This record gives sequence, C-alpha cells and structure tokens, in this order.
Amino acid sequence: MAILKQFGILFVLGSIGIVMFTITSIPLIEQQLAKLSPEKLETVPPLGILMLLQGLQYSVLLAISILIGIGCAYRVGLRSHLIDHWVFHTAHSLSFVVEIKWSLGVGAATAIVLFLLDRLMQPALPEALQAANTEPSGLNLLTAMSYGGITEEILMRWGLMSLLVWIAWKGLKQGVTLPSQGIYQSAIVLAALVFGLLHLPATAAIAPLTPIVIIRALLLNGIAGVAFGWLFWQYSLEAAMLAHISVHVLNSVLSSLSAKLA
Repeated sequence: MAILKQFGILFVLGSIGIVMFTITSIPLIEQQLAKLSPEKLETVPPLGILMLLQGLQYSVLLAISILIGIGCAYRVGLRSHLIDHWVFHTAHSLSFVVEIKWSLGVGAATAIVLFLLDRLMQPALPEALQAANTEPSGLNLLTAMSYGGITEEILMRWGLMSLLVWIAWKGLKQGVTLPSQGIYQSAIVLAALVFGLLHLPATAAIAPLTPIVIIRALLLNGIAGVAFGWLFWQYSLEAAMLAHISVHVLNSVLSSLSAKLA
C-alpha cells in the first residue's frame, strides 16, 4: 500500500508536466509534418494519435523512473517531503525553511550563471537557435515549470540519480550505512551529463548539432543538473524541483529585461 501511495503521488505530479509538454509540442509537430511529402504524410497517424502516443511514451518513462526511485532512493538516504508526509506521516523539521532558502538561492545563482553563459555563446550559435532564445510565452513558461521543474526532476533525480547511487554503493561497497560522498558526487555529475545529452534531440529540432551547439547544451544543462542533484542529495526531491522551477522563472525575467534593454 505504501508503494502504491508513493507511486500515485509522484505520478500525478509528473503527469501534469507531461500534459503541458504534449500541448506545447503541437506546433512543433505540425511544423515537422508540414515538411513531409504528401505520400509520406498519408502514412503518418493523425495529429491526435501522435500526441497520444507521445504522452503515453513519456508516461511509461515516468512510471519506470518512479518505481526505480521507490526501490532505491530511501535506501541510499535520498528523500521526498511529500512521501515523508503523506506516506510515512513524518513531521516537517525546523530546517524546512532553511531548505527553501537554499533552493531559491541555488536556483537564482544557477539561472544567472546560465543566462550569462548563454549570452556569451549567442554570437557563435546558428540563427535559428538564437531566435529560439527569446522570452518564452506564458504557456511555454508554465510548461517549463511543470515539465522541467517537476517531471524532469522525477525522471533524472528521483529515478536515475537514485539508481546510480544505489548501483555504485552496492558495486563499490563504499560506505556502511550510507554511500560515501564520492558516490553521491559521481552520481550527481553522471546524471547531469545524461540530463544534458537528453536535451540534444530537442535542440536538433531547432538547429543542426554543431560542436558549439552540443557544448552549449551539455554545459548549460550539466551545470543545472549538478545544482539540482546537489540539492536532492543534501535536502530533498522537492528542493531540486523548487530550484529547477526558479531557474525557469528567473531566466524568463532576465530574458524579458534583456529584450527591453536591447
């Protein structure tokens, strides 16, 4: 029953992001379909079916990640406040406010670093990618907050990072009751690298994957992934989520200010 509750809480949260991502993907998929020849277009399922299949694919990945995290996270000292409260009925500690401050602080610092690095790389990027780096619409920002801030954190931190820590701990046998710091740090970096690599297909849909484009995707997403992974390790899944959400919000604000000052 406890496993079912854990799964339900995280699946509902993650599904919100999947729904938002599916909705905002419609224009991009329509653009891709418009490039097809009439002959090939006849073999493609209707747009509604494509969106349903995309949502189903992401839902399966979400479910697998949640189950992996349920099996690994608490065994290696990683946690979720929502699960603590709703499943294990654990009261919030006095450090909860400190955790929120750290999440917002790390999120703000990460957003500023990413914004400056992105602006530094702008002149070397393809025009299509430069044009894409504009102030996001309200719907796109909500999608970034829900899918990026919640769904991706369940996939990458709760699922992948927890699994990497558990595998390394069992394989290397470093640490008695909990894994060694080196195992956590290595898992954080590796999960962040995977986080960056998984953003390449979305980038490729906008512009060719030149060396500078690949470096940008890996560097920016890698830095963010390390920051979120550290918060997950030190505090909780929700700390990583809050920081990730704050990065998207602050990046939107900085992009808006930059556009007005340009």
